[in-house]
Amino acid sequence: MSTASIEVATVFTDFADLWDPFLAGQGPAPGYVAALTPAGRERVREALRAAVPTKPDGSIALTARAWAVRGRKVHGKAA
Repeated sequence: MSTASIEVATVFTDFADLWDPFLAGQGPAPGYVAALTPAGRERVREALRAAVPTKPDGSIALTARAWAVRGRKVHGKAA
C-alpha cells in the first residue's frame, strides 16, 4: 500500500469567502457548524477569524490537503 498527499493552494478573497460555505450545512464541518447555537457559531467564527493568516488586502491563502491511498488485493487479502 502507498499513500501520498495532494495539496492545492486556495485563496479566499476575504473572510466571508472562507466562512460562508460553513453555513450551508453540507459536509462534516458545515454540518457541525449548522448544529451549533447562534452563540456557538459566533464563537467558532471568531476563533477561525483569529487563527487564519489574513493578508493586508484581506485575502486568505491556505493549502487544501487530501490523502490518496493505493493498495492491491492479493489472494483475498489486502496487501
